[in-house]
Formats: sequence, structure tokens, C-alpha cells
Amino acid sequence: MRERLIGALLVVTYALTMVLAPKDFYISLVYLLGIGMVAELFAISRMESAKTAAAVIFSILYFAGIHIPHISFLIPSAGILFLFSYFILIEGKVPEKFLVTAGFFIYLSMGVIAIGKLSKELFILLLSIVWSVDTFAYLVGKYFGKHKLIPEISPKKTVEGAVGGTVGGVITGSLIGNHLGVLEFSVLTFFILATLTAISQIGDLLESFIKRFFGVKDSGNLIPGHGGLLDRLDSSLAVAPFLVIIGGLQ
Repeated sequence: MRERLIGALLVVTYALTMVLAPKDFYISLVYLLGIGMVAELFAISRMESAKTAAAVIFSILYFAGIHIPHISFLIPSAGILFLFSYFILIEGKVPEKFLVTAGFFIYLSMGVIAIGKLSKELFILLLSIVWSVDTFAYLVGKYFGKHKLIPEISPKKTVEGAVGGTVGGVITGSLIGNHLGVLEFSVLTFFILATLTAISQIGDLLESFIKRFFGVKDSGNLIPGHGGLLDRLDSSLAVAPFLVIIGGLQ
């Protein structure tokens, strides 16, 4: 319990620093999280020899995606080609699990770029959605959960917890979003938030699938009692790109 509290305090402190930071510093803080997640991904996929190359490729994709408008559609193709070229030209072979690792690498990169593009208000909304979904899903699942959601991927998640996470996320997101002036109370808002809470939970399940695929319990041990960065940011990676779109529509 003490470790979990220390880990939670570290997460909250870092998030608060991001909220208060000027935009350029915020972008740098997001970048550091991205580099950490890339390192975790290539560690759990047992491709440690490619960590440095992956970090360089991620850095190029991240700063290009942040600073060059309308380039996002090129990032998936560029990322796959750069990684493939590294393995062919430098290591002389393509690993057996290349496609899964490369696919998640692109997904991770796009999610981190999206977080870096968020305004301060949308970043706070992202935190409110993801954290409230996690909290309500955990509490409702713990006390009322009876029906397993997808035990093959995540044995502890329940249908009741998923519903509780959605309801809690919609209520919290609507209140925070309205207070920040980025969302209005409406049927459309509730529909959007319900969709985002579902995406948040799907992102969590996707990361659980990746861990099971590579045969690991946690993505790392950087955060005491909470695992690695991927374990904490899995839902944020999924939700952030949709918030970028919402921000562009405002």
C-alpha cells in the first residue's frame, strides 16, 4: 500500500507539473514520457538491441508531428519504414514479433504526439476522463463485479466495472469539461464522453493484450506499486487523438 501511495503521488506531481508548465516545457515533459514508453515496449518485446534506434525514430516522429502541420498521416508509414530499415540494414534480420511491436510503436507514437498537441484545458479533460474511468471501474468492479468482461486478456475486469467506469467518466468529464469551457451540457456531449470512456477502457485492454502477448505482468517498474509508464498511460494514448479532433472542431 505504501508503494502504491508513493507511486500515485509521483504520478499526480508529474501531471500537475504538466498542467502548470509553459507549452514548450509541457511538450518536453510529454516527450520524456514517450521515450520512457518506447524503452519499455522494446524491453518487454525482447528487442533491447533496437532501443536506441527506436528512441531516435520516435524523436523524429514526435517533433515532426508536433511542429509540422498536416504531417500526421505520414507518421505510421514513416515509422514502419524506419524501423524495418533499421532491422534489415543494421541487424540483418527482422524479428519474429516485428509486426506486433512495430504496430504498437506507431500506436504509441501517435498517442504521445496527440497528448503533446493538447491545450491545457483538453489535457485536464483527458486526465479527468481517464482517471475517473479507472477509479469508478475499480471501485464498482471490486464491490459489485460478478461477470468477467474479457478474462482471456484481463481476468480482473468485470462488466459491472466497465459500466461503472463509463458512468463515472461521463459525469466527471461533463462537469470538468463544462467548467473548463470546452464542453457544453447536451445529449451530444454525453454521447461523445460515453464513447471516450469506452475508448479509454479499450486502450487499457489493448495494453493488457500486448503484455500477455509478450508474457509479462507489467510493462516496467518505474512507478512504485503501479508498474511502468505504459501501465499508467495506456488509456491516455487511446483517448488523446480523439480529443485533438474535438479540439480542432471547436
